Amino acid sequence: SSDDDDVIDEYNINKFVALWTEEGLGHLRMLRFEEAGASFDKVYKIKPDAYLWQDGIVKYYLGDYHGAAESLAKNAKRYEVRFMEPASEERIWRDAAELKVISSFNGGRKVSKKFIDVPAAMRVVLDEDSAVDDKSVEMESIAMERRKVIRIARQLFSSSLRNDSKGVALARAQLQACCGDSFPSSLKSTLPTLSSSKKAKSSSASVSKDHKMHKLHSFFYLGLHYDALGRSYESKQCMKMALKTCAQSIGGNNQDITFLLPVIHMTVRDWYDDDEFDTEEDTDGIDIDDENFMEQLLVEGGVELDLNDGDDKVSINDAASIKLASSLRESIKDWKMVDLKNELKARKLKVSGSKKELQDRLVDDLKREAGAN
Repeated sequence: SSDDDDVIDEYNINKFVALWTEEGLGHLRMLRFEEAGASFDKVYKIKPDAYLWQDGIVKYYLGDYHGAAESLAKNAKRYEVRFMEPASEERIWRDAAELKVISSFNGGRKVSKKFIDVPAAMRVVLDEDSAVDDKSVEMESIAMERRKVIRIARQLFSSSLRNDSKGVALARAQLQACCGDSFPSSLKSTLPTLSSSKKAKSSSASVSKDHKMHKLHSFFYLGLHYDALGRSYESKQCMKMALKTCAQSIGGNNQDITFLLPVIHMTVRDWYDDDEFDTEEDTDGIDIDDENFMEQLLVEGGVELDLNDGDDKVSINDAASIKLASSLRESIKDWKMVDLKNELKARKLKVSGSKKELQDRLVDDLKREAGAN
């Protein structure tokens, strides 16, 4: 080993990488983005190929969207080469950064349905040998993602970058369905309306039912997508619900920065002082202006939960499956026969039958894709 522990050399370089990485993560948890970026820069200076995806998050919230996309693309490549698994979070954030670049071309206004394509020179790709990610390669990578909400979120962002409005509608409907009855009534939703009695039963039963963080991730990535498109109102509502859902999702984890992203996003956008949206389902008593609660999220990393299994698991799962099917059916109700056949063909499914049969076939496959029973 080195005779001087203060001198960086080949023997102790990993010690300094770990030290400055943790230093940067500490700054990030306390929302000190400039300091976090400086710490991460020190890491890259001594180890240019370090895997540090949080560097892209820092750049995103500092407004350096192209720099964020570059950092996230490099880290995605490093992760996939090292672990042979899709770097889905890195790819989602890279897409979000690129959508922000598109929004900047539009003067920071909402991205229209026919937004301009990103110039090839501005695109940040994972494979430097090609100008733009090949769609088939991207779809294959998405299909490899085993976590259903993360997989759907990737479809949402990827479809946006490819100007695929139908893909965006389908993915958004699936994420809304994953949010369940908690989806804000102030936002337009494809979800069916429940009766008051069913809503009360579902709401009370779902307080501790986010064991796999499906709601948390669904709300957050819907909010991030709206944010990337310049749609602040919709993003704000989803992020507030993501923050409230943290109380049903986090169990004292103070290492994974993913759980703190709703806090970070709302703080950077300065949304805490805005009027609360109206939601009948918000009965958990969580106050996002509660300083003690926020300190638990930022410093301690979470809140302790009492997770009890209810007696209505089967009926709740059935209701969720019906809700998902209704949401998906609503999102494709205006599709023409040619659109349905093209989507089914892409999924290697039969394209014969009536319009209703094609819709049923597509909805069944989308439910399977979303992991529903």
